[in-house]
Amino acid sequence: MNIVELSVAVNIKKNRLDKFLARETEKLSRSKIQALISSGRVSVNSVPMTDAGYNLKYGDRISFCEETNVSEEPLPEPDPDVKFSILYEDEDLLVIDKPAGIVVHPGAGNFSHTLVNGLISHCGNSLSKENGKYRPGVVHRTDKNTGGILAIAKNDFSHRKLAEQFAIHSVTRKYICFCYGVPVPACGKIETLIARDKRNRLRMAVFENSGKIATTLYRTLKTFSGFAAKAECELKTGRTHQIRVHMSFRGCSLIGDSLYKAKNYFVPKPICEFINKFPRQALHAGLLEFVHPRSKKIMHFESDLPADLRELERILDDFAS
Repeated sequence: MNIVELSVAVNIKKNRLDKFLARETEKLSRSKIQALISSGRVSVNSVPMTDAGYNLKYGDRISFCEETNVSEEPLPEPDPDVKFSILYEDEDLLVIDKPAGIVVHPGAGNFSHTLVNGLISHCGNSLSKENGKYRPGVVHRTDKNTGGILAIAKNDFSHRKLAEQFAIHSVTRKYICFCYGVPVPACGKIETLIARDKRNRLRMAVFENSGKIATTLYRTLKTFSGFAAKAECELKTGRTHQIRVHMSFRGCSLIGDSLYKAKNYFVPKPICEFINKFPRQALHAGLLEFVHPRSKKIMHFESDLPADLRELERILDDFAS
């Protein structure tokens, strides 16, 4: 494995990503370059880029992993390599509970040990192809460090029907999170425009006049002596990092979320180290409800908090009591 890092040293108006890589690399064919880009294995300024025609700018930094033995398609990886719990399965779909720490599909820096590798091991060729060969069956996703419920399509028919429901926002998705501070008001709606942060391409940000509309309904479930809270967030849209961005925007960044921690929150000294060093964003996809693509029945699934979030809640409860 060899990490290749390049930078754009010349200011050219039309400097396509694929053509730039073809000029700067000798070992890779044009088709291999296209495959790397389309699978999300090429990053520009640390952000995965899947658009081969993206116009590079002076100073842009490009990186990718050059592996001569990387498969053009994801390979099956059974347990214990990729773990997930099956909540429901039939000929059309699979509903799973994904643990935190697993990337959903192959991309830059994650070519194996993804959920897709585990799904291929379990389902074989019985996964939809609507999202391409690098994302078979994937209708929606969560961040690597967010666990919880996902619906997987086992054929193109079910994929299209599920995607239609997500597109018109008729799917119910509720998440449990633990945040610094207490939301004010205790429940409500956050509706903003969200787009890529211009200063940090790893982040999303709220803008007044640009981006896509994002709507989150939230309600506070529990407070912990005023310095932390447990909340339920319902997604009415599905933008990248939406809950993390919206809770930070409301002044209540998620515990463990270093990317969107907006300020130094007060945390009592006895538990300060544990809370501030929590290793992932305290967020869990706890409820999913949709209409079955073929039977038209209402499908309702819930997932309990994982062990690390239960321990976090226990410690917060103990201190607040």
